[in-house]
Amino acid sequence: MRTRLLIAAAFASVAATATGAPAEMSLLGTWEIVEAQPAPWAGASQRAALAAEGKRQLKLLITFTPKEVVSRNRAIACRRAAYEPTDYEADAIFQGNLPEPNPTAAAQRLGFKKGEIPGVDLRCTGGQFSYHFRDRNTAMTALNNVIYTLKRH
Repeated sequence: MRTRLLIAAAFASVAATATGAPAEMSLLGTWEIVEAQPAPWAGASQRAALAAEGKRQLKLLITFTPKEVVSRNRAIACRRAAYEPTDYEADAIFQGNLPEPNPTAAAQRLGFKKGEIPGVDLRCTGGQFSYHFRDRNTAMTALNNVIYTLKRH
């Protein structure tokens, strides 16, 4: 069943590209946390503790399947996953927390391009998470005032 879903997703991606429509970004598969940094909206007094927390999560593997997210970190793992593709402007990513007066510049410092940023909102039994794509194989998410960079594994 999983193989059929992955084949269908790959076919849909190729079909969208062939028609000129943008290919949908997908979280399905295994990802690794390769970078962590305190979020720009976090207070200066929190930065050292947030950096230490982020460092503990480096090399953490996260596997996104159609029905659940599997991870050693229970805050990230979840059951009954529901994925929804998104396209947010820079001022809306990370739940609108990028600093004013120029959230677009803050997004660019994080590696995002100008314009709408593709992503995936994930709802599950453990809560709701947003993942924002810098490219097809690089996604970012924020958890407890730390921004994590994930690479497809």
